[in-house]
Amino acid sequence: MAFRLYFHQSCATSREVILGLSRRGLLERVELMPLDGGIESLRAGVWSVPWLVIDGRPVATDPVTADEVVEIINGGKVDVGDPLDAFMNAVLHSSLATALTLLHGSVAAVADPSLASAAARSPLTGVDPEALAARVRAEGDRLFLEWRDKLRRAAAVSYVRELYWASGGAITAEELAAHATQASVGAWLIAKGSLGRAALPPRPKGVAREDAEWIASFVRRAARGLLEKVREEQESIYSDSEYLGLLRARGINIPP
Repeated sequence: MAFRLYFHQSCATSREVILGLSRRGLLERVELMPLDGGIESLRAGVWSVPWLVIDGRPVATDPVTADEVVEIINGGKVDVGDPLDAFMNAVLHSSLATALTLLHGSVAAVADPSLASAAARSPLTGVDPEALAARVRAEGDRLFLEWRDKLRRAAAVSYVRELYWASGGAITAEELAAHATQASVGAWLIAKGSLGRAALPPRPKGVAREDAEWIASFVRRAARGLLEKVREEQESIYSDSEYLGLLRARGINIPP
């Protein structure tokens, strides 16, 4: 079996999985594919990181643990419970899928068999990804309403993380709160989820306004805690000498 792991250097779960595989002597069995080469992720159909592929079929994505990936590589069993819940949790852990869902007001916007396959661990569980995607498409509006607040909260964390990156890590909680307006969050959602115009709603003016205002209000109220969470996450990743050493040993770029 051929295992390929798509990941990003900045992703906490990617780090957990890579370190876990290394400590169990399994990293050599996996081809590491860093998503730092422009549109490579689009070519590969990657919705989220980490994204594990077995013989060309998506078999796992976030939320996933190092222990689960070890089980998959060793041919063990996995149990995702309700496939629909597994799909929605994968959406929550994909900033792209979350933004697209909010932008279109329906989970049907991300009813993709590749995402379904990774979420439901289809190659191992036997869940039909086409059937699961069709079910998501049919129930997309209901799922959106049921999961809307969770999607908004997930988007809020992504928004804060990307402002942290854009500021070079210098943004303060006060600046974050001042920046968090409906227009700012709305513009971020459009930029994040539209993929240029490829996934833009047909009438983008005022799109996702209610959700953008909810996210902005949440960020203003929780700015200090959200920023501290993001800062701790990113500083922990980029100061982890074991993790960075593993990547550099494989010729994977880590900018200074």
